[in-house]
Amino acid sequence: MCFLAGRTLGQGDLGASVMKVIASDADDPTYGSSARVVYSVLEEEKIFTVERHTGIILTAVAGLDRETQDRYELVVKATDMAGQLGGLSGSTTVTIVITDVNDNPPRFPQKMYQFTVSEGATVGTSVGRVIATDADMGENTDMGYLISDQEGGELFKVTTDVDTQEAVICIKKPLDFESKRSHNVVVEAVNKHVDPRFADLGSFRDQTIVRITVSDVDEPPVFLPADGAQLEVQEDAALGALVGVVTARDPDVENAPVRPLVLGSSALDVVVYCGGVKPFETVTVNQRCRGLKTKGGSVFLAEKKFGEDVRTN
Repeated sequence: MCFLAGRTLGQGDLGASVMKVIASDADDPTYGSSARVVYSVLEEEKIFTVERHTGIILTAVAGLDRETQDRYELVVKATDMAGQLGGLSGSTTVTIVITDVNDNPPRFPQKMYQFTVSEGATVGTSVGRVIATDADMGENTDMGYLISDQEGGELFKVTTDVDTQEAVICIKKPLDFESKRSHNVVVEAVNKHVDPRFADLGSFRDQTIVRITVSDVDEPPVFLPADGAQLEVQEDAALGALVGVVTARDPDVENAPVRPLVLGSSALDVVVYCGGVKPFETVTVNQRCRGLKTKGGSVFLAEKKFGEDVRTN
């Protein structure tokens, strides 16, 4: 007696057809029951059964789970004489491989991740990477990532590394330590190929919180208004007459004191540089800045010769 075995891979419900085995018998099928073959499986087999007269292998349990066990070895026996006493038998081993279906959602191993980035980092800089895992295999593990909260979506963006399936979080807009020192960004992983048969298992997505801490950098002082100011003075103004006031501040948290210095002047404009100038620090007046000095943020007329020093106080 020999077997002809077809092989079908599948993951099905109770009573689902898996494959069919065929045993041939060399006896004359027209003579009695000598060539009448019936099929059976080992009594201890609980996962699969075989139809007695057709050789069709069926599932004996519902919900085969590839993630639990993906391969079974099933011994099928064929007996002639319709299984009657005295009939001859033969057996074969059938390997059944359970194929994958998309019945597992992505899951983040952690509910929170933490990264630190400098406020001076440029737009497009990568802040960090996170990854969700999926117990399925092949294309059923393909997933995409998105930022699901509004604030996080305004400052950051997330892309998917197609090679590693990681979520890459990057800066979308400039960050400001002085405005906000940390951001909680909600990152969501979503299956790309959702099987509607498993919709009752719940949402095929998962979320995690990415806490991004912004570190401070020493920023230069800024003038108010930032685009400069236009001051007017009469040509016959007296020596020491007040021309106008410029204001500068330190944008850092410490808000260190700042003092403006005149870098240069011309008939059309005055260029003032604001730095951490200490009281009575000496600065050199060059040819372009002759006639101007600063005191407490005010711009004054001053008559100085080229190369002499002006003390700010």
